[in-house]
Amino acid sequence: MNFTTQMAPPTNRIAIIGAGSVGANIAFALILSRVAAEILLVDIDGVRCHAQVQDLSDGAFSSSTRVREGSFQEASQCDIIVITAGAKQRPGESRTDLLGRNMGILKAVLDNMKPLRPDAILLIVANPVDILTFYAQRMSGLPMEQVIGTGTLLDTARLRIFLAEEAQASKTSCGGRNASGLFDST
Repeated sequence: MNFTTQMAPPTNRIAIIGAGSVGANIAFALILSRVAAEILLVDIDGVRCHAQVQDLSDGAFSSSTRVREGSFQEASQCDIIVITAGAKQRPGESRTDLLGRNMGILKAVLDNMKPLRPDAILLIVANPVDILTFYAQRMSGLPMEQVIGTGTLLDTARLRIFLAEEAQASKTSCGGRNASGLFDST
């Protein structure tokens, strides 16, 4: 008897808008997890995008995932669209100022991709993620449940440190790590 099961190779396409550090790391994680047939990288900086595609393609030698450069229109027809494009917060810059710059980038990205595939999942990674996700839900034309924002463990850690300082309490009393090294939700 043969108990080995062969999984069919994935057929889905994932677009990543923004080929900077975050976008490239997401692409590499997707390559390693073998969840996509194709990863499409899109960036207004064509030189950077091309270089990232070359590096990622080299790193995908043992994977069936294809990595290539693409356009906003091609990205709009992918199963999942990850938006990492955004400006970095400058020293001394407020989150409100960053929001203004990143709202402009988000609007330009979504405008360049319209019309979006109606069943696409839009994943927002750029900051401030919660506000950008709210506006992406309104601007994309997609149902709200198909537009998701993802925060990071770093943001959670920063919030807990802030809460501990405000409450003049120990950092660990504001949801410290449990025995497995993960943050407790209590």
